[in-house]
Amino acid sequence: MNMYTIRGGASLGLILLLLGAGPAVAPADPGLDLQQYVRPRPRMVGDPFPYFVFALIGDSHIVKGGGADQRYLKASDRSRDLLATYVKDINNHDPRVNLAVHLGDITDLGAMGEFTSARRALDSLTCPLYPVLGNHDNFRSDAKAGWLAFARRQSANYTFDLLDLHFIVIDCTLDPYAPPYVDCDSTLRDWVAGDLARNSWKPTIVLSHFNMWERPWNAMFDTTLNYAEYRGMPELRKVLEDANNVVAVINGHVHANRVEQHNGIYYVDVGATLVGPPSIRYFYVYPDRIEVRHEDLSDQVLAGVVTGLCPGCCCCFGPEEVCGFIDGALSDKDFTIPIGSPAELAEIPEAGPGAISLQVRSVGVAGTSAGISSDLTGTLEISLHDVRGRRLDRCAVWKEERAIDIDLVRNLRAFESLPAGIYFLRVAVRGASATGKIALIR
Repeated sequence: MNMYTIRGGASLGLILLLLGAGPAVAPADPGLDLQQYVRPRPRMVGDPFPYFVFALIGDSHIVKGGGADQRYLKASDRSRDLLATYVKDINNHDPRVNLAVHLGDITDLGAMGEFTSARRALDSLTCPLYPVLGNHDNFRSDAKAGWLAFARRQSANYTFDLLDLHFIVIDCTLDPYAPPYVDCDSTLRDWVAGDLARNSWKPTIVLSHFNMWERPWNAMFDTTLNYAEYRGMPELRKVLEDANNVVAVINGHVHANRVEQHNGIYYVDVGATLVGPPSIRYFYVYPDRIEVRHEDLSDQVLAGVVTGLCPGCCCCFGPEEVCGFIDGALSDKDFTIPIGSPAELAEIPEAGPGAISLQVRSVGVAGTSAGISSDLTGTLEISLHDVRGRRLDRCAVWKEERAIDIDLVRNLRAFESLPAGIYFLRVAVRGASATGKIALIR
C-alpha cells in the first residue's frame, strides 16, 4: 500500500503523516478528540505494544419480550443480557480498548423501546462507541430517525480517525428496509471515492453492516443461490480497490465469523452477539499490521444458552454444518492484516549500472522509511531540504549491500519539529542521486 518509486533525478509526491498530528479531518463527534484515548509513546516497527485497540460488536438484535428465535438461532430472550456482558468484557479488557464499533442490527425491529434498551447497555462502555446502521434498525419508514436519534448523528455515513488509521462508516440500507434489497447507490459510492481520495495517505478500514462478498451458500441466510448480489456492491468494491489505501472491510449481518482476501483487501465477517458460540473480536493496531484476536464471552452460562440453540436447528442444513459455519475456523477469528510491512521495502526496483533507485513508504503509524538500491558501494548521504533548497538535516550511512532500508524519522531528527509544508529528500552515493518531494501534514 502506498509505495513510491523514485529513480535518479526524478521526483514523486509523497504524503507523510507523522504521529501527533492535529485533529481528524472529519471528526466523528463535535469536540470529541480520540487522541486522548491513546497513551503517547515512541513508535517504531517491532514495538511489542499495540498503539491502540478497538473492539467489534456484531448484531445484537435487542428485542423486548418473546422467546428465542429458533429459525435464525437467536437467543432473543437474552439479547440485552448478552449485549451488557459484551460491554463488561470490553471494559475489562487488558490492554484497554480505545474505541468500540457496533456493526448494526442493534435492535430487532427498530422500535424505540429496543433502542432505549440498547442505549442503557452501551452507555456503560468506557470508550467511545461508533455505531453502524443495520437493516433491522430500519424496518420503519421514518427516514432512519430511530437509529439517528440513538446514534446522535445526522447521517449514517460518516468518518473518523485515530492516529493515522482512517475509518469510513457506510449505510446501504433502503428506507424502509425491504428484504432482501440493499443498494449501495452512486451517491454513496461517489462520497466514499471522494473521502478515500482526500485521505489517500492513510490506511483505511471500511465499516459496513452488509457483507460485500457472499458464498454461493450460507448455512443461515442470504445466499447467492436465492437472489442476486446486493445492488451497487460490485461497483463499490471497485471503488475501494482502485483507491489503494483500503486495508479491510468489516461487517456484521451474516451472523458468522469469516475472513477472506480479495484483490488486496481483507473482508471480515463478525458474528452476532446472540447466535452461535459468542466471542468478541479485538483489533490490535501496530505500525505495520493489525492483529485480530477473539475472546470467548466471560459469562459461561449465557454462552451455553446461546450455543445450545445451534444443534436444535430446524433448517435444511445439518446441525454440524450450521454450527461450524457460525463459529468459523480458528483462522477466521485469529489472523493478521498487514498495513505496511518493512519486509516489503526489500522489493526495491533494480537500479541500472551506476544509478540509484529510491523507494519511500509510509508504514501506517510507524513513520517513514526509505529503501535504496544501487550497485555502488560507499557512503550514502541522505539530506532533507526545504523548498528554497536549504538543507535542514542530513545523515550518512555506509552502504555495501545492493539494497538497504533507512528509517528516515529516526535518522533525520528535523522531522520531529518541522511545520507542515513541502520538503525534499535527496539521497546520493558516489555521484549518483535521487530526489523525492514530501508533503508533510501536521
